[in-house]
Amino acid sequence: MKKLLVIFFFFVACKGNYHPKDVGALSILEYPDNKELNKWIEIDSQYAKVYQVRRYFENFVKKDFFEEEENKIEFAKLTWSDMSEYQKDYAELLNKYQKNYKDSKELTRFVDSLIMIDYPVINDFVNKIFKLEY
Repeated sequence: MKKLLVIFFFFVACKGNYHPKDVGALSILEYPDNKELNKWIEIDSQYAKVYQVRRYFENFVKKDFFEEEENKIEFAKLTWSDMSEYQKDYAELLNKYQKNYKDSKELTRFVDSLIMIDYPVINDFVNKIFKLEY
């Protein structure tokens, strides 16, 4: 009986750390509803930063950028979760190499060159957002 109780508590404890597959699985071109976003943020606070960046992007594009069929085709598979992982990795690289650079612009350029190898779709997405034509 004690073993069963220990297994039960172990299962409950592990279940609390479980991250469902659908967390952050929505395309970055779309917004989750508030309830869903709050659930994601409870699981991983990084989604609050992804939300801020997603809102920030809107300042640099024409109104229908996120609805344009060409962009939907090109970036539909880029998810909130991808952006979250990208942001975490970027911050980690900044911290790792910060001591090697006195100039923050040089540090940023170096980290950009490293991170874009692992995240080419995000690189394309960001470059398209910051094109001057928008």
